[in-house]
Amino acid sequence: MIVAAGESLIDLVPDGAGPLSPLVPRRGGGPYNTAVALGRLGAEAAFCSRVSTDAFGETLLDGLRAAGVATGLVQRGPEPTTLAVAAVAADGSAGYSFYAEGTADRLFELPERLPDAVRAVAFGTCSLVLEPGAGAYDALLRREAGRGVLTLLDPNVRPGLISDGDAHRRRFLERLPHVSLLKLSEEDARWLGGSPGEWLARGPSAVVLTRGARGLTVFTDGPAVSVPAVPVPVADTIGAGDTVNAALLHGLGSRSPAALDAGEWTELLSFAARAAAVTCSRPGAEPPYAAELVTSDTVLPLHGVPALVCAPGGPPLAGRRAALDLVGDALGRGAELVVVPVERLGGDFFRPGGGPAGEVVPLFAEHGLRLAVVGEVPSRVTSGSWPHCPGVGDGRDAPVRFADSIPALMAGLAARPGP
Repeated sequence: MIVAAGESLIDLVPDGAGPLSPLVPRRGGGPYNTAVALGRLGAEAAFCSRVSTDAFGETLLDGLRAAGVATGLVQRGPEPTTLAVAAVAADGSAGYSFYAEGTADRLFELPERLPDAVRAVAFGTCSLVLEPGAGAYDALLRREAGRGVLTLLDPNVRPGLISDGDAHRRRFLERLPHVSLLKLSEEDARWLGGSPGEWLARGPSAVVLTRGARGLTVFTDGPAVSVPAVPVPVADTIGAGDTVNAALLHGLGSRSPAALDAGEWTELLSFAARAAAVTCSRPGAEPPYAAELVTSDTVLPLHGVPALVCAPGGPPLAGRRAALDLVGDALGRGAELVVVPVERLGGDFFRPGGGPAGEVVPLFAEHGLRLAVVGEVPSRVTSGSWPHCPGVGDGRDAPVRFADSIPALMAGLAARPGP
């Protein structure tokens, strides 16, 4: 199990340009976003924090549960939820103003020892600043590191919350002997001062530096390793660094950062870059699901349904032979659902006169498999008027279903639980 420890809050994100544009509430907070990203990536994850009993607090817990994140370590309190008003720049970067006085998350208290199944704990952001909770999180960091749990620290500096910059910098350095993996942005690094070499000398096995559009770099006791960013149209960068935290911890598995060689770091950083790119491509902190990051056909549990998720770059589903191969692969791997991106179908798949779909689609139902097509398809198909598609519907158990994205497919699967 991986635990994300720290604040949850509501981001108020501008819906348009100008200082008086409407503000849209979205679930947020660095550790909260990390927990949600871990759950969506398929990790066994838990959130450790103090959450308000107000309406915002309830929806924050709903977001955790929807991502499959355990909430048994969450403390509750009647104080209001912290609010963060985001200002998004032209390049998608975000600055924040916080309303955190007397809010629930800053009253976090040190919990009893975490479960033995916990293998990693992530810390960061406002929870490292706001007392008295910051002291409790420091105690948790030291205690868990002392019993051999991997710890990740993301300073995620918010200068507007820090009254004494020098004291905060000293406190950052005091935490490093208890940190296994330090992840920070170039902006954080400039504010904190120092260098990766100096930070490594104080305790961490690795320092991962995020460099925005220029990618990610890891510093260890060997040569630095860098990977490029994945280019995407950027809606905003809210939650991108939190997604990197989750991708690093999930991708590490049971390995120590000290055990990875250059090739393994390249693979891990590339995974984190792909995950962060998906988050940047949509507004607010909306990290990706594991199914959005597959690079080869992979079986994943989608809300309890074992699904063979096909990668966009695989062989086209262009005829009976290809369909039978895919059916055989799905059955052999225990899948009940096959998720095919529209890129794998070809332009004439849904040709009005029949096309390959008339031959391919019925094979899945004949073998007891459900089929989901993800992406933009002709409206005559999704409306159910296309004659070659038996049992088209939007229910969880429909033999054939359509969704414009993996998140939309996941939402549909969650909406109607199976028997």
